[in-house]
Amino acid sequence: MAIDLTGVSVLVTRASHQAENLCRLIAVAGGEPVRFPVTEITSLPLADAAVAAALEQVPMVDIVIFVSSNAVQFALDLLELRGLSLPSGVQVLAVGSGTARQLTARGIAVSAVPARCYNSEGLLQLPQLQQVSGRAVLIASGQGGRAHLGDSLRARGAQVIQLPCYRRSPSRRVDNKVLARWQEGGIDLVVITSASTADHMLALLGEDAGALLSRTAIVAISTRVADHCRALGCTGPILVARQASDPALVEVIGEWGNAPVATTAQFDEEDSDR
Repeated sequence: MAIDLTGVSVLVTRASHQAENLCRLIAVAGGEPVRFPVTEITSLPLADAAVAAALEQVPMVDIVIFVSSNAVQFALDLLELRGLSLPSGVQVLAVGSGTARQLTARGIAVSAVPARCYNSEGLLQLPQLQQVSGRAVLIASGQGGRAHLGDSLRARGAQVIQLPCYRRSPSRRVDNKVLARWQEGGIDLVVITSASTADHMLALLGEDAGALLSRTAIVAISTRVADHCRALGCTGPILVARQASDPALVEVIGEWGNAPVATTAQFDEEDSDR
C-alpha cells in the first residue's frame, strides 16, 4: 500500500550532506520536506592526538568495525591522507546495511552485518566478535560516541583501538524563515535520528524549544533516541521507526494521522546521523 503524505510537512534535521534521500522519499509520498539542519559533521584532523595514535596501529589490526556511514567516509579519508590502507585479510564489520553499502562503494569487502539489531548490541552478537582475546579491533566512530562496544570487547580480551574520525557540532546558523514557519504552526512533524541531533536542536531553539516541541510530533529513529528526547523534556507525541532506515521513517510518518503515539522499534542503527 502506497504511503500518502499529502499535506504533511516534515522538518528534516539531518546534516545537509545526509538529508537528501529522506527528503526525496517524503516528497515522492506527497509530503513536504523542510530542511532544517541542526548538526554539522566535520572530519577530525590528522594532527589530532587520538587520530594519530589510532592510525599508527592500523597495520596491525585484525578486525575493523564501522559504526556509521559517516565513520566510513571520514575514516577512509584519513587513511588515504596518511597513505594507509586496511591490512590484507582484515575482517570488516558494518553496523547496518547503509554503512555496508558505503563500504562497498569505497571498494571495501564487508565480512558481516548484524542480522536484526543494528547497534552495538547487534555487533556484539556477530560470530566474528565472540573469540577476540588477544586480537586487535579498531572501531571507527564519531568523537564522543557510545562506549559500550569498546568496553565489551575489552572485557572479552580484545585490544581495542578507537579511531574517532569526525565530530558532530551544533549548526552555527538557523534558518529564521523555517523557524518562523514552525512558530506559526506550519510544521507537522520533526525527524530526530540521533541523541546528538536532539541535543543540537534544543541548543539552537533555546527558550523556544519547549513550546515548539510540545505541539509538534517527533519521529525518532529508535527507542533510545525517543527516550533521550523524553529525558530532554520533549512532551509532545513521539513515534518510533520500526527500522533504522529512511523508508521506515517515512512509513511511520504515514501512520501519524491515524495513531500519533509511541510505537516499538525493532532495529536501531548506531550513530544514525549517517
